[in-house]
Amino acid sequence: MLEGHISKAFDGALAALHIRVIEMGGLVLDQVREAARAYTSWDAHAAERVIGRASAVSSYDEGIFQDQFTLIARRQPVSRDLRAVFVMEKSVAELERAGAEARKIARTVLQQNGRPARATSTDVRQLAQLATSLMRLALEALDRLDGAVAAQVIAHDDELDAEYAAGLRRLLTRAMEDPRHLDIAMEAAFVLKSLERIGEHARIVARHVQSIAPQEEPPADEGRADPRDDHAPASPSAPATPAIDPAAPANPSTPSTSGRDAS
Repeated sequence: MLEGHISKAFDGALAALHIRVIEMGGLVLDQVREAARAYTSWDAHAAERVIGRASAVSSYDEGIFQDQFTLIARRQPVSRDLRAVFVMEKSVAELERAGAEARKIARTVLQQNGRPARATSTDVRQLAQLATSLMRLALEALDRLDGAVAAQVIAHDDELDAEYAAGLRRLLTRAMEDPRHLDIAMEAAFVLKSLERIGEHARIVARHVQSIAPQEEPPADEGRADPRDDHAPASPSAPATPAIDPAAPANPSTPSTSGRDAS
């Protein structure tokens, strides 16, 4: 949570704004899940619920914008606080766009132009699971301002792109095999694209979180040489050759005969 300022009123206003953004994100996540379920199960009632709650998403968007404007006008935040307000504003914009993609999927169901084939529903379900997983992680990162979780979202975005491309190829292959259902295949292609865009919006939210998330500093003694290393015993090696005394006999084990010669 963004807090720790001298002004408790500013702390409260900023925390309330943060909470409202997370609440909006939870609603958008539910919209995405419901829209995907409506398409894969071909449930018109679920699609109607998505359309009916679209106004609630718009209300969050408008209310948060007013709160942001009031917070900036009254408190005049600067530096990191101002960046945090802008990040929440940009995140709200991405969440609103993700909600719009969910509405598109729901409208496809309500048009009732034809139910997709089972294989197509399976492709949509798999991609929807990845998209909702990324959105959930992005909201978790935004809630905790966790840069590590945000990095997970960005890292898994390639997996979503690969699944989208593979699903689109399978869809086009089925459409060429049976051109009678070309219209249904085209609608399914737009549904897949909406889910891919939802994952992209989640990735952008994660990028915004990384811009304000606290950076983890390495430990103070990391990379610093241990002073005890200077007194550590040397590693075992070949024994050192003793110094040779020029006055010493060449072979100490052989007794000298100089005494007998003198006698």
